[in-house]
Amino acid sequence: MKTDYINQVKVIILCLIIAFIFIFGLSKAQAQQQPVFIECTAGDFPDEISWEIMDCDGDIITTGGAPYLGAAILPPHYIIFMEDSYGDGWNGAYLSINLVEYGFLSDVDWIDSIGTWPQNHTSQYVDVGCADLSLEELNNASFVPTIYYDLLGRQVLPTKGYYIASDGILSKKIYIDETK
Repeated sequence: MKTDYINQVKVIILCLIIAFIFIFGLSKAQAQQQPVFIECTAGDFPDEISWEIMDCDGDIITTGGAPYLGAAILPPHYIIFMEDSYGDGWNGAYLSINLVEYGFLSDVDWIDSIGTWPQNHTSQYVDVGCADLSLEELNNASFVPTIYYDLLGRQVLPTKGYYIASDGILSKKIYIDETK
């Protein structure tokens, strides 16, 4: 009898420990899965604006246009794809994800520009922690960049730092450690 009672107490204690571990683990997982606020302001031409937020594998988590106000559960690292159908940038609009603002600027200085419209730079990727490729890693593959953009989407000559590099077909985020 006494052995049965002790075994029942052990089972109850084991169940309580398992329940505690489960509840603690669940609350910790839920704390990491909190929705973040996403806002895309209208800018001057909201009909030209679209955007997507993808996980590091390229699977779309959420998408929208302008104006937009919502929330989504995002992983710690993700990719933002911003597009302007006309090609002149977002004209004052920005995408805010949990109070961090991302804009899509054009290569054109609109005050001094007498260039043609639309511009050919209609989209921009922003990598939020998914890829940290070095130039050496890229040179070992068949990817040889010919054009470099800063993280705001402006075409630049690379020095030290992070860039979006393109070979005319593919675009990748790279880090250049030193100028060569």
